[in-house]
Amino acid sequence: MDVKPNVFPIGGASQKTDQQKITEFESEKKQVTNEVYTNSMNETQFDAVEEMRKRTEIQMAMRDEQLRKNSEQTANFQTLTDTATNRVSTPEKTNNMNDTNNGVYTPPPAVPPTPPVTPPSAPSMQGPQDFGKNPSNIDAKILELSQPQFNTPFDVIPLPSEGKLYPSKKGSVKVGYMTAGDENILTSPNLLKSGEFLEILINRKLLETNLRYRDLHVGDRNAIMLWLRATSYGEMYPVTMLDENDKAFETNINLNDLKTINLGAEPDGEGYFDFVLPLSKSKIKFRLLTVGDVDDIEKMISDDEKNEALVNNTSTYALERTIVEVDGNRDKNFVKEFANNLRIRDAKELRAYIDKIESGVDLEVTVGTPGGGSIKSFLPLNLQFFWPDL
Repeated sequence: MDVKPNVFPIGGASQKTDQQKITEFESEKKQVTNEVYTNSMNETQFDAVEEMRKRTEIQMAMRDEQLRKNSEQTANFQTLTDTATNRVSTPEKTNNMNDTNNGVYTPPPAVPPTPPVTPPSAPSMQGPQDFGKNPSNIDAKILELSQPQFNTPFDVIPLPSEGKLYPSKKGSVKVGYMTAGDENILTSPNLLKSGEFLEILINRKLLETNLRYRDLHVGDRNAIMLWLRATSYGEMYPVTMLDENDKAFETNINLNDLKTINLGAEPDGEGYFDFVLPLSKSKIKFRLLTVGDVDDIEKMISDDEKNEALVNNTSTYALERTIVEVDGNRDKNFVKEFANNLRIRDAKELRAYIDKIESGVDLEVTVGTPGGGSIKSFLPLNLQFFWPDL
């Protein structure tokens, strides 16, 4: 009979306990892990670890160098700060090796400023710089009365200058019709006594925000004034004139028959004109005077009379305002000196040219006399112009 293998242990055979099995398993796992780790550390991996170590050393060295530089910069800044502080607190000391006063600082002598020969704001040289602005020296009540009445009906009036002398270049302006409130101004004794009624009236009726009474050129002012009178009291204006025999007679002039005169020359973009003086041959630029210029000149002449000046400076005052450039030079003091020393013929030729090109309303009228003849005269502006009922 064949002997069968003993597959199943029989009782009494030796057996391992569970604890022994766990211990053997952990021991084998540890051995396998060590072998895997040891075998994985090949030559390539060792080289990578060494490269990382070297890079770390280089970066640490760079950091130390930057910290050193930062420390030096901080020390230099502190040194400069201390030097500046000492210099401010002890101004009597100096480090200038060229100083021959034993190292003691001696300040340079004070030099007083040299005053200008002519103040820059001399009244005779001031022109209308700010268009559309009320003067700052006007009475507050008059300023209030002078505000444009934008809520009144208006019409558009062409300007004789065609607007070429103003920054806006507008050839026409809006002018309001006169109202009962405006007539109150005309009949106010205080305003009539002050002589400012016309400025107040036109400022109220001129409905342009960038243009005021003093900005207007004389010819444009006259055109607005005639329009206000014609649309308020009628175009027929009663006047008293003298005939061929110097006898007074009454007549009426139709204001609508007065002719408009446009500019006789073309100004540049600034509203200036060119002219060559015949004697000195100087090339000048000039401007036409505004109402503000005329008022200022009249005031200067009045002041001269009060001060009992021996010389009438009307001509030079006007030339100072008119001429703005001489041979490319616009210095106000230079222009003023040039105007005061202008030769008589040059001055006469300039004034004649200005009269020739100036725009406005032709106030020369031809009137028939009672005897059947006619006379030529200029339109008289009397009290009946704005007060026809007087």
